[in-house]
Amino acid sequence: MAMKTAAAVYRGLSHQVRGVPCQDEAKALHTGDWAVAAVCDGAGSCPRSEVAARALCGWAMRWLPQRFDELYALEDRELARRVLKAGLERLDATGLDRREAYCTLLCAVRHRDGRLLVLHIGDGYVFSAGEALSLPENGRYANETYFFSGPCAEEHLRVLRRRETGPTTLLLTSDGCGDALYDAAAGRPAAAVKRLCEGFARCTEEEAAEALEHNLREVFSRVSEDDLSLALLRCD
Repeated sequence: MAMKTAAAVYRGLSHQVRGVPCQDEAKALHTGDWAVAAVCDGAGSCPRSEVAARALCGWAMRWLPQRFDELYALEDRELARRVLKAGLERLDATGLDRREAYCTLLCAVRHRDGRLLVLHIGDGYVFSAGEALSLPENGRYANETYFFSGPCAEEHLRVLRRRETGPTTLLLTSDGCGDALYDAAAGRPAAAVKRLCEGFARCTEEEAAEALEHNLREVFSRVSEDDLSLALLRCD
């Protein structure tokens, strides 16, 4: 089975103007029997949330494939507790107070045998070519969401697992460009999601990374001034 992944991040125009670092992080890789992609979006209210986003995203890429078999066998709430415990230990290692380390997490891990595990807390989207697997979860107000190191994280870390029987292409995105990729009125991904997934099937990882960077810079930055991040995962 062939696997490939790609990811790209673009510092939003609002952050460029204000001299604020990019608070999004996106990574994707395939190794051994796994393909994994992750996106983290640091909270704008936390001045060093980019540190937390980088740390959590990098941790997810390594730790989740290593523990995949163990995690996949657990009940959802116990799985969420295990993930939060390990992830919070990584965030604590940054030296940030947990209230300063607020960031979202979207992660998908696909095993060669077809098992798929998706974890999501906060806003952002996880798409396949034909459906939205996980949608943003906002708080009381539209501009509020839930964070990995925030209160009640265990209640809001969502778990999706299933076994795929054919090719899988997943697209993970932070809310910066995710809102433009979801047709809320129809309750389904916009046509651009299918084009991105089908295009990824036809190109190399290097070509895909360049195409994602181009789209973030030239297309999505025209509709959102927020930080922008995309990650793709495909298993044929």
